[in-house]
Amino acid sequence: MNVLFYTCSADPRVVDKTSYLSGEVLKTCEVYQQTGVMHPSLLINYDSSIVNKNYFKIPEWGNRFYHLVGIEVTPGQRMIVSGSEDVLYTNKDDIYALNAYVKRTEGNNVNKFIVDNKMPIQSNRQCETIKFNTSPFIYSSGYNFVLTVSGGVSSQ
Repeated sequence: MNVLFYTCSADPRVVDKTSYLSGEVLKTCEVYQQTGVMHPSLLINYDSSIVNKNYFKIPEWGNRFYHLVGIEVTPGQRMIVSGSEDVLYTNKDDIYALNAYVKRTEGNNVNKFIVDNKMPIQSNRQCETIKFNTSPFIYSSGYNFVLTVSGGVSSQ
């Protein structure tokens, strides 16, 4: 089975990693023991050019892309390469074809008419210090007291 190894410089949360892939190396591998499609283990002849790669693609398995998560060197100049499927890049066409209602987004383009309990509508910090001429507490223990009030309603 043919496998393409790459160096990927993209953040794992990036959907389309096409422009972030470089240093393609084509290798012939075989499946190592019993393995799954989501987390494959591949057996490959030792090659030092693979050691610095962090991404691979298996075209024969439906053009799936994988993060390279481990390399084990075995006796006999062989390597076991383990991967975890990159579901974002593998399914990028389906993701981009989705029609979705986005409730939460990053940036300043927030729709303020959508109710969102995790987004503060207004945050005012008001701090006031009041000095007393005499202690309002009838304690003669010499301790200081701090009075704090949190919450409340602002008329602004």
